[in-house]
Amino acid sequence: MTVRKRGMRSWIMWLALLALPAWAGEDEVVLYPGYGDVRGAAVEGRVIERHESGEARVDDGSWRNLRRNARLLKNDERGQRPVTVTVASREWETQSDDEGYFRVELDAAAPLAEGWHEVLARSGDASGRGELLVVPSANRSGLVSDIDDTILVSEVNDKRRLLANSLLKNPAQRQAVAGTAGLYAQRGALNPQPAAAPLFYLSASPRQLQRPVGEFLQRNRFPAGVLLMKRVTDDDSSDPLLDQFAYKTRRIEEIFRRLPDVRFVLVGDDGERDPEIYDRVRRQHPGQVEAIWIRRVHPDPRRERYEGQRDLAEVLRQAAIR
Repeated sequence: MTVRKRGMRSWIMWLALLALPAWAGEDEVVLYPGYGDVRGAAVEGRVIERHESGEARVDDGSWRNLRRNARLLKNDERGQRPVTVTVASREWETQSDDEGYFRVELDAAAPLAEGWHEVLARSGDASGRGELLVVPSANRSGLVSDIDDTILVSEVNDKRRLLANSLLKNPAQRQAVAGTAGLYAQRGALNPQPAAAPLFYLSASPRQLQRPVGEFLQRNRFPAGVLLMKRVTDDDSSDPLLDQFAYKTRRIEEIFRRLPDVRFVLVGDDGERDPEIYDRVRRQHPGQVEAIWIRRVHPDPRRERYEGQRDLAEVLRQAAIR
């Protein structure tokens, strides 16, 4: 069988899975990592239909992984559900929107203690737990990192390999870019409270894949940080589906607005548009960008390089991390 036919068969299997009818089940509350400082923070989440995906194992086959990822992507939202969010023994009442999402702003009227907080959200009989980082005022050394082909080998320049890595593998089978976890830990250690360092993992993948991406970070011992992923919906509240430039720029600028006293290292790769995005961000916000590190994965050696952007491989060598 030719590669093209095998690829077509995989897509038929994928589409067939997505077309499976949904069944009425229990609700589930998913919380996304939140962040802020003593001046304010935000917590977001979603109420969806519960689907059991099973634990990821090293010996799982491609078919099992595809079924698991398809179930994660095919969320059935639960709109207009009352939600109670609890942080540090305080409660906020809200309601999920038509897409199942909810958001709570925690203002500075009664600031939370600095550091990590557990977040509990309840909706009827369903509940979910998540985390909120209140960045300590003394922590001024931050980092924002792309994920695909920056710390997670994805092979974005080869779409067939990209799809295979993304859909046919699980977090236990994915490969981390050597040395990056240790490098990020070094960056976090520059802060007086390293455990609450302002570290952000910025992904253009949909939030439905938060669980496997978060598991990948934990399995490969990346330091604790805030995982930001794309909100994909059927209405105007959706993040840009294809415009990664607009999506990443907006997310980085949101971080800068919430944490104006922090200076960041921006880490990405040149497989897509990270160099252009980071160059623009640095020109717009020079006071908050300390450095830019780029992993070189583009097949064209003539790919444009921007002044002041260092090769990630060089940074890793100088940091003596392997």
